[in-house]
Amino acid sequence: MTPAKILIVEDARITAEDLRDILTELGYTVTGIVSTGADAIREAGRVSPDLVMMDIHIKGDMDGIEAARAIRERYDIPVVYLTAHADPETLARARLAEPLGYIVKPFQETELQASIEMALYKQQQDRSAKLRAERFSAALGAVDNGVITVDAQTNVTFVNPSAEAWTGWINADAIAQPVSEVFRVAPASIRALCLRALVEGNPVPIPEPAALTSRDEIERAVGGSVAPIRDHQGNASGAVIVFGEARDVRNEGPAVSSRPKASAGAFEMIFESPAMRRVVEFARRVAGTQVSTVLLEGESGTGKDVLARFLHHHSLRRAEPFLAINCAAIPETLLESELFGYEKGAFTDARQQKRGILEMASGGTVFLDEIGEMPLSLQAKLLRVLEEQVFRRLGGLKDTKVDLRVVTATNKDLRRAIQEGSFRLDLYYRLNVIRLTIPPLRDRPEDILPLANHFLGVFNQRFGRQVREISPQAVEALLGHDWPGNVRELRNSIERSVVLEDGTAIQAELLGLGSDALDPTVGQMTPEAQPSLEDLPLGEAERSLLLHALDRAGWNQTKAARTLNITRDTLRYKMKKYQLRQGAAGS
Repeated sequence: MTPAKILIVEDARITAEDLRDILTELGYTVTGIVSTGADAIREAGRVSPDLVMMDIHIKGDMDGIEAARAIRERYDIPVVYLTAHADPETLARARLAEPLGYIVKPFQETELQASIEMALYKQQQDRSAKLRAERFSAALGAVDNGVITVDAQTNVTFVNPSAEAWTGWINADAIAQPVSEVFRVAPASIRALCLRALVEGNPVPIPEPAALTSRDEIERAVGGSVAPIRDHQGNASGAVIVFGEARDVRNEGPAVSSRPKASAGAFEMIFESPAMRRVVEFARRVAGTQVSTVLLEGESGTGKDVLARFLHHHSLRRAEPFLAINCAAIPETLLESELFGYEKGAFTDARQQKRGILEMASGGTVFLDEIGEMPLSLQAKLLRVLEEQVFRRLGGLKDTKVDLRVVTATNKDLRRAIQEGSFRLDLYYRLNVIRLTIPPLRDRPEDILPLANHFLGVFNQRFGRQVREISPQAVEALLGHDWPGNVRELRNSIERSVVLEDGTAIQAELLGLGSDALDPTVGQMTPEAQPSLEDLPLGEAERSLLLHALDRAGWNQTKAARTLNITRDTLRYKMKKYQLRQGAAGS
């Protein structure tokens, strides 16, 4: 059996040499002796010891506790502390590095050997358990059914990729959430089913018909069961929910698939066109690789943010965070602190340390939208992150190591920006390792109706409407429109139509796609001029739109109807419905 390799970190030379002699006599291999935290981290990375014997109070800017924590986090190497200080404060700080032993000087040889063997055994068991968990997760990840596990308190402990697609919750966000929040199934209570499985110790079916509502309010028919999870003593310590399409859906075949063609956590990708299919298939291939940078190009509103989430969901990083930031939406002074974080006292209002998005997303994916708007001063710092996976917080003295995939997006011509001096050439080359270009909606008309029908379902659910279809005239209008705003414009058009439509089919005049839709001479409301409809009940939202249009038109019903792209008769009906009269109270 190969002797365990041990690194000694001790700044008292005599103590270090005595310890080396004892360890050698006990049959261990001492890989080296260092006296500072920085040297300990460097040596641990170079020789990969099985164990580090670490004095807490050592030379340099970094004490033994900080060094031990860094070694544990970077290399997963266990630490046994050696110290003459066993006060409660020191012990409390020492626990931060999750040590596997704590020996107070002066130590006995038998005590030293026992502590080392216990630490090595514990590390071996921990790694075996971690490997089993990874294999178990990988196996569940390959299962087509949705799988969710919960603990004895019915809080979520794991969500596999299929369950992510069904529920809209990624694993990292779902962990520790109540199962009733993640798996929103009706009419049965999923928490009650889990508790029943735990108490009875037997599988419990999910009563059908059952409907699962995802995080983005899409409802699908499901079927499945809840079974207890037993610990090594045979006691029920949790439960596993296994689910999929309801039996009647599988047998009859739904008119619309109950499972998205291409799903990515809390969103769906809807496409029929060959052009978009090529983009998505290439994105899926890229997602499964270890490539660290991806550049997404396309006009505004084409769905670059959706494709970024798709890349994350289909990558090996899907269980880790996905964090996004729009570089154009945040002032330069705030953007730097949002990305890189800051240390306490870095500036006037920095009262405590703050981690930036790059640090919080370590292990996962960062999406930098509108990268072409990033200031030149920050581009140099970002380049270092991409090349070395290292950065420094504002006001910080130490580098922070991260493990990131960085997905960037732009609707600008970065090559022209380079010529104009507003974008760094070296950063462009680093970002342009893999480039995906999303075609505009006008170049893929096959996607217009599938997307429109998808948004129709979304907004019916959100607003509690029963608009079942799109009229033939509206279909013609949708297919004949040029869509300068791409998918975003289509989404907004369908949302507006669902809000204003009184019947069961969307009519063309409600889409707002007429030739004068963008003509300011007809009183069209700009986004800035429109009333805020956030969180308003449907009736109040429609009434607010009508009233605002009438006010802007000076209560000229013809102009107000043209502004809303509805007929004058429809406007008169709605005015009567909401009792809107010029000069009347409340209008």
